[in-house]
Amino acid sequence: MAKEQTEVTLAVGGLHCAACVARVGKALSAVPGVDKAQVNLATRQAKVVYDPRQASVEDLKRAVLDAGYQVEQVFRGPARAPAAPETEVRTFRLRFLTALGLSLPVMAAAMLPGSFAALGLSPQQNHFLQFLFTTPVLFGCGWPFFRGALKAARHLAANMDSLVALGTTAAYAYSTWVTFLPGQVAALGQEAVVYFDTTVMIITVILLGRWLEALSRGRAGEAIRRLFALAPPQATVLRDGQEVQVPLEEVQVGDLVVVRPGERLPVDGVVVEGTSSVDESMLTGESLPVTKEPGHEVWGATLNQQGHLIYRVTRVGEDTVLAQIIRLVSEAQSSKAPIERLADRVSGIFVPVVMGVAGLTFLGWFYLAPQAALAPALIHAVAVLIIACPCALGLATPTAVMVGTGRGAELGILIRGGEPLERAHRLTTVIFDKTGTLTLGKPRITDVWAWEGWKEVQVLAYAAALEEKSEHPLAQAVVTAARQKKLKLPEVSEFQAVPGLGVKARIDGREVLLGNLTFMKRAGVPHADLAHYQEQLAAEGKTTIFLAVDGAAQGLLAAMDTVKPFAREVVQTLREMGLSIRLLSGDTQAAAQAVAGMVGIRKVMANVLPAEKSRAVAELQAAGEVVAMVGDGINDAPALAQADVGIALGTGADVALEAADLTLIRDDLRLIPQALRLARVMMRIIRQNLFWAFCYNVVAIPAAALGYLSPALAAAAMGLSSVSVVSNSLRLRRFGK
Repeated sequence: MAKEQTEVTLAVGGLHCAACVARVGKALSAVPGVDKAQVNLATRQAKVVYDPRQASVEDLKRAVLDAGYQVEQVFRGPARAPAAPETEVRTFRLRFLTALGLSLPVMAAAMLPGSFAALGLSPQQNHFLQFLFTTPVLFGCGWPFFRGALKAARHLAANMDSLVALGTTAAYAYSTWVTFLPGQVAALGQEAVVYFDTTVMIITVILLGRWLEALSRGRAGEAIRRLFALAPPQATVLRDGQEVQVPLEEVQVGDLVVVRPGERLPVDGVVVEGTSSVDESMLTGESLPVTKEPGHEVWGATLNQQGHLIYRVTRVGEDTVLAQIIRLVSEAQSSKAPIERLADRVSGIFVPVVMGVAGLTFLGWFYLAPQAALAPALIHAVAVLIIACPCALGLATPTAVMVGTGRGAELGILIRGGEPLERAHRLTTVIFDKTGTLTLGKPRITDVWAWEGWKEVQVLAYAAALEEKSEHPLAQAVVTAARQKKLKLPEVSEFQAVPGLGVKARIDGREVLLGNLTFMKRAGVPHADLAHYQEQLAAEGKTTIFLAVDGAAQGLLAAMDTVKPFAREVVQTLREMGLSIRLLSGDTQAAAQAVAGMVGIRKVMANVLPAEKSRAVAELQAAGEVVAMVGDGINDAPALAQADVGIALGTGADVALEAADLTLIRDDLRLIPQALRLARVMMRIIRQNLFWAFCYNVVAIPAAALGYLSPALAAAAMGLSSVSVVSNSLRLRRFGK
């Protein structure tokens, strides 16, 4: 029986750290019928692929609930923008400000006991005052931590909330005992010291960290949210000759859409009436507006700057270019890089290990310290619990991927996710396809030769007259060259096309042949010199067309594909980046070598059939090369799929090419080094984030256990670690500026 698969995206509430991500991912993966579950801490979303015959959305929601978390929303399909965290930002800001206001009297009472004594308050009354202000901070402002810890405890699990709740409750409980039962404390030989200030400081600083983190995450998701907001909610459609405003979802393929100056195009289509300049920068990254006339393709969410356009709808809904871009970016942001799996494995066992270390810290200070006492043992154990935050570890990779892929989309670079990202920064070789990639795929006439008393303009006029009705690219090049010279073309009769060879006809009663060398040979035209001319021009990468009149060669035309702008500069830039550059072409060695020489490529693989291109890539990989293949995304699909990184040059409609790992929305070779630089910068930032997250815990936990960090400082350091990771990732927003 064929396997059915459905994809759903769950917005998960309560995710705070990498341990949470690991737990939710494990719970969803354990549901029968689930094929893949990816949980992203930065977007707070879980993408699940499952068999609807074995599992349902209710099963998935139940699994998340049983793990101690909530499913806030369910979306069909992957293309969903991460929710803007306004509510979360407001909530944590209010909790932080309230906690700060209530903490100030506690901190004053703890740090200035003499001033309170001058007001007539005894030490016990001072402690009681601190207790009164601390209690609402801990159980009111800090309730989210207790709620998360209780949910985890009900499932015999622990998370970051567990560490915070356990640490603050321990300090609060000890201080409450000292406050209300000072006699028992004295009888046990313990000093009557309270740590209410530690409790309020921990809660206040962690709330500040959560507030700042929510703000940072909001900025990280701005790029994709802007993409979602681009499409207008309504469209003006011609129905029975009348302009009618309809919701975007009611627009159908074949409808005629009217767009006025200053309006965004709602969906994709082809212009049927009007001329205008359209700003396509949101799709292509190109700042200059593009002129649109009847017959030109237009895309939804682009901005009509001038003129009045009427166009026929060709794609709607999930088929539009904008929807395809959003889908690719969303999938990339929800994917995991292989480097992230290490963080996931560590996070899965992190919290229980930290609790164990905190327990050993308490026992060590209580029994082995020179001045063993309950209070310092408790405080150092609390510091260990608070400092050990896996939040930074969980945010290290997804925030960088989220910001980087969003910035890439703004520049016209679509990255398919974490795995291509890692491979892209390890590249050693870049292979370029020739036609349509390094060249425009539109030949132009470069040479016109005439013999036997003929003139070049006469050769060109005869050739253009024969080729005028042909759609072949070479024929179009001949006709274009004649039009540029404004030549008058002679009348043609008895026209006949000879497939694969050329054409023949009569002009002014004379038999005229136009075609390749084989055609001339078969027609009995003397060809000794023709072969020499063809060989000479082929060495320059040119294609030769011969003209014969009444059995005698009278001239030739040479055509050559035009190299794209900036091709040579791009090749040089890639070489300066330490990459080996090769040209792969199905054309002749001479033609391929000629183009390679123009753009500065020294290594050429020619006469390679489309089906053999992937084999050529595989041979380089077998030799130890990490290969990127750059193609136009059509006949190069097998090679793009075989390469470690497939880079497809798109023209808007090609953005959903499944074979490519990196898709460049506009046909601009300069995007290639920019895309590879972006991949390198993203990987560098991911590594920085992971290094500092690991390093932070490796250094901070022993420091707290040995008594070098107070719980308040530990709370501040823990909050700053998450904020620093997100802030480092946000540097990607400035890439390319």
